[in-house]
Amino acid sequence: MEQIGIRMLGEFVVVMDGREICGPDCRRGQMWNLLQYLATFRAREIPAAELQAALWPNGTGNAANALKNLVYRLRSAFEEAGMEDARRLILCKRGVYRLNDALPIELDTEKFVRAAEQAKREIDPRTKRALLERAVSLYGGDYLQREAKQGWTGPVRERLHRMYLDCAEPLLSLYQSQGDSALLLALAERVNGIDPFDPQANYCQLRALLDLSRQPKALEYYNYLQNLYYRERGENLPEQVRGLYREIIQHMNNIEIDIAKIKQDISEKGQAKGAFFCDYEVFKEMYRVNARAAARTGQKMFIGLLTLTDAEGCTLVGRMRNRAMDHLHRTLQFSLRRGDIVARFSGSQYVVMIATRNYENGLKVIGRIANRYRSEYRTGNVRLSTTLQPVDTLED
Repeated sequence: MEQIGIRMLGEFVVVMDGREICGPDCRRGQMWNLLQYLATFRAREIPAAELQAALWPNGTGNAANALKNLVYRLRSAFEEAGMEDARRLILCKRGVYRLNDALPIELDTEKFVRAAEQAKREIDPRTKRALLERAVSLYGGDYLQREAKQGWTGPVRERLHRMYLDCAEPLLSLYQSQGDSALLLALAERVNGIDPFDPQANYCQLRALLDLSRQPKALEYYNYLQNLYYRERGENLPEQVRGLYREIIQHMNNIEIDIAKIKQDISEKGQAKGAFFCDYEVFKEMYRVNARAAARTGQKMFIGLLTLTDAEGCTLVGRMRNRAMDHLHRTLQFSLRRGDIVARFSGSQYVVMIATRNYENGLKVIGRIANRYRSEYRTGNVRLSTTLQPVDTLED
């Protein structure tokens, strides 16, 4: 009897007796969507009306005949692949359909769910860890990740994704508590590859890179994350993740006793043009340093906030926000001096620190930025608002 394997976690793949019938490069169509639905819900009989609603949510000319035609084509595909009596694959009786339970059909989704549920019930720590590791290894990616247009796949995808995180997150905590940085890094990278916005996995990947003395990689990943959160969600990084930034920077260099080499390393080598852009965590430290210096020297420092909204004053989202913020970045770069400091505060805000003689001059600087932005980025859908406050002086 033919052995049939159906993989739906990640790429959709169908094999029979070790030979691939449908793979990642296979042309998708309703015939394979039918198999996906029957396989996903193979524990029950499925009425024809349910299948028709799932496959043709917007209706079709003759859904009953269209469904029968898909069943015929699917059976034919397995027959062409070498299956004897392919009619046995799908059973149909009195208007209900199901995959034939008598056939040896293996689903990766079922193997994953079994391992995840066993891990949830297990009490023994060693056995529980082994089951969690098995469940995580079986999860090859989100359920039918290329079939997002099939509306019925959404709830299943979300449920399995949550089950995966329920296995991966305690495993991350376990690896971290046991100081196994190599396993922690491997698992965190895997989780982030599937869910790049999982805060625990974000933190654990950075934590593992630091513990493995891979600070440059940690900084590279931190910057990638920051840009990802800003561009895709318009949000700051989770607080726990931001808390690692100072540690990343503090350990970036080995001990160096030659001050000339240090100066050469930290200098901008003639590339300092316009304002200085930095991470918000660095901006906070520079604010505190400048506030202390202002108390001693009497120099006037001002902090400004530039906020982009739509014409109704609502938060910008998506591509409109990204384009507007990119243009504001360029405007700030060419409108401010080299001594001014800029950081992105949120998905649609920049914060600036400028040194000037008085509040009126500070308002002129902010006004110049706003005017340049509005003249060069002409759109009625984006509004720039600004505020300016003096930096509070701090005593040493």
